[in-house]
Amino acid sequence: MVLAAHRLSGSKMHRRPRWFLLPLLVGALAGACGWRTGFQLPAPGPDTSARPVGLITTGSAFERAGVRRRVAERLERASQRRVVLLDAPASVRDAAVKDLAARLIRANPSIVGYDWRELRCASGAGVLTAITRQVDAVYRVSLDYVERSRPATATETAELGPLARGFRVVGLAAAGTVREATTQGSVDTLLLTGRRGSRPTPVARTVTQVEPSALTPRPDVAALASAALQDLPPFRAPEWDTVARRLTASGCPFVALALADAGLTSTAGGRVVRTAALATIREAVKRRPRRADDDAAHGLTRGEAPEVPDTSAPDGAAKAGSSATPAQASEQQYSCSELCGMHMIELCNRDKSLWDSHGRRWEPTACGTMREEAFLKECYRQQWLSGAFHDACLVPCEGQSEGRDHLLNLLQGTGCLRPG
Repeated sequence: MVLAAHRLSGSKMHRRPRWFLLPLLVGALAGACGWRTGFQLPAPGPDTSARPVGLITTGSAFERAGVRRRVAERLERASQRRVVLLDAPASVRDAAVKDLAARLIRANPSIVGYDWRELRCASGAGVLTAITRQVDAVYRVSLDYVERSRPATATETAELGPLARGFRVVGLAAAGTVREATTQGSVDTLLLTGRRGSRPTPVARTVTQVEPSALTPRPDVAALASAALQDLPPFRAPEWDTVARRLTASGCPFVALALADAGLTSTAGGRVVRTAALATIREAVKRRPRRADDDAAHGLTRGEAPEVPDTSAPDGAAKAGSSATPAQASEQQYSCSELCGMHMIELCNRDKSLWDSHGRRWEPTACGTMREEAFLKECYRQQWLSGAFHDACLVPCEGQSEGRDHLLNLLQGTGCLRPG
C-alpha cells in the first residue's frame, strides 16, 4: 500500500510539469505562426478634427485594383491624419487658383499689375495646393509597373522545385519562360514646416519568376510603396508663420499673401506677413519693366507716357452716390465702359490698405470720382495698363448679360447704384 501510494504520488509529480508547460508551448507556437493573442490594443485612428493630408498617385502601378486604397491606408496610419486623394498639385491654370488670385486683387487693387503666377517660386505649387485643397501636407507616390517575358535559361529551370515541375507536367505553368516584373518610381513629400525639405526617395525593384503558373502571385506593389513611405521624414504639423515669412523673403509674396488671407497663419503673424507681402508686391509693380507689346495693347507708341482714359461716372452718379452715402442713380443709363470706369476707380478709392501703406487716413469719396493723390493716380493707371478695365470688366460686361448683371451687383453693393 505504501509502495503503491508512493508510485501514484510519483506519477502525479511527473505529470504536473507537463501540464504546466502546455500554455508556454501554445504561446510559443502562436508567436512562431504569427497568431494574434487578442491582447493587442488597436492602432489609434486619424485625428478627425485636424486638416487632412493630400496624396497624389501617378503611374501604371496604380491601375491595379486596391493599390491606391492600401497606400492611402498606410499613409493614414503613419501620419495619424485623414488622407484626401488628389489628382495633381495645384496649378496657376486651375480655376480655384485663378479665383483666389482674382479675390486677392479685388481686395488689394494696388497690386493689380503684379504677375501673381510667380513662376520662379518652386514651393508655390505645394503651398497653393495646401490652400485650395485644404490639406496640411502633400505626399506624392509615382510608380510604374512593367512586365516582360523572356526565355528561361537552363540554370533557372534546373533550380525549379518539385511543385513547379508538377505544374509544368499538368500544363499549369508557362514552360520555359521567365516573367520579370519591374516597379520603378519615387516617393516624396511636402511638409510645410520651417525645416529643410527632403529629397524624393527612389523606388526600384525587379522580381524574376521562372515558369510562373496561374497560382504565382504578382509582386505586391502596394507593400513596396508603403515601405517607401516609411523612408520619408515623419509627418509634422505645419508651421504656417514660418512658411509665410520665408515665402515673402524668397520673392514669393503673392503666395505668402494668399496664405495669410486663408487664415492659416496666426493673427499677429498674418498682419506682419500681409504688410510685408503687399509692400514687396507694390515695389515690384513700380519696377516692372514696360514692354513694347504692353504699349501696343493700350494704343501707345513705345516710350509714350500712358494716361488713364476719362471713364469716370457721369455727374449724376458722382453726385448721387458716394462711399458713405447710398446712391440714387439708376443703373440703366450707363454704358459698360462707364460702369467699368466707375468700378475701377472705386477699387482704388476703397482700398484702405493702400491708404495705410502711404500714411494716409482713408476718406470716403463720391462714386466714380478720381482723387488727386499720387498713389491713387498710380492705382488708377495700373487698372487700365494691367488689362483689368478691358479684359476683366469691359469684355465680360459687353459680351453677356450675366457679366453686366455681376458688375451692377458689385456697384449696388458699394452704394454707387440703385436697382432700377
